[in-house]
Amino acid sequence: MQPVAIVTGGASNIGWACAQRLAVSHLVVIADIKAPEQPLPPGMQFLATNVTQPEDCRALLAHAQALGPVKALVHSAAITAPARPVEQITLDEWRRVIDINLTGAFIVAQAAIPALRAAQGSMVMIASRAARTGVAALVPTSQGVKPHYCASKAGLLSLVKSLATELAADGIRVNAVLPGSIEGAMIPRERWPELAAHIPLRRLGLPEEIADAANFLCSAEARYITGHAMDVNGGTWMN
Repeated sequence: MQPVAIVTGGASNIGWACAQRLAVSHLVVIADIKAPEQPLPPGMQFLATNVTQPEDCRALLAHAQALGPVKALVHSAAITAPARPVEQITLDEWRRVIDINLTGAFIVAQAAIPALRAAQGSMVMIASRAARTGVAALVPTSQGVKPHYCASKAGLLSLVKSLATELAADGIRVNAVLPGSIEGAMIPRERWPELAAHIPLRRLGLPEEIADAANFLCSAEARYITGHAMDVNGGTWMN
């Protein structure tokens, strides 16, 4: 039976690239609020899912398990927010970013554990370089640095370590990929040249390059890697 991979936030950008990459070797279930704009090729399915709702995530896992052994979960669902000074961030905005980016990751992971345990699968969380730096952009704007987004991604790293520690005995590996500045809707195109000038490799990354990292961490080639945060950022953060 063909292995199954779940990609949350898989309808666009990095999530879509991850879904395409994993579809080479898995049946892929894309979980997102809205369906992808592109037609789904054979081997991909879409299930409308709100990652902040436990009942949606339980339904997602039940759907995926009915298709085959769930060998991979790539959690890419996330939102950003406008850059603004801390004093101007409303509590509702703070809670919405944390709820989707961090609490949503916890809810998805919790729902996926039984299926991943049964299949000896792996989990990859898409975090951000912002988790390490505390700023969401390589060149911060004068409007602010998105502390809610940065905090949510830093919390995601700690969640990965906690899950990796607890679930290792169950044969479940848990890792993170930390993208730097990546071409796509989250960064206005007019800022790409400005950002690229500050990147050692002199360009923004591609969603496909994040997908390659996530696919590697899900694969047997990474079978002795867990609790790891893989930086994919063109050299802007060297740990």
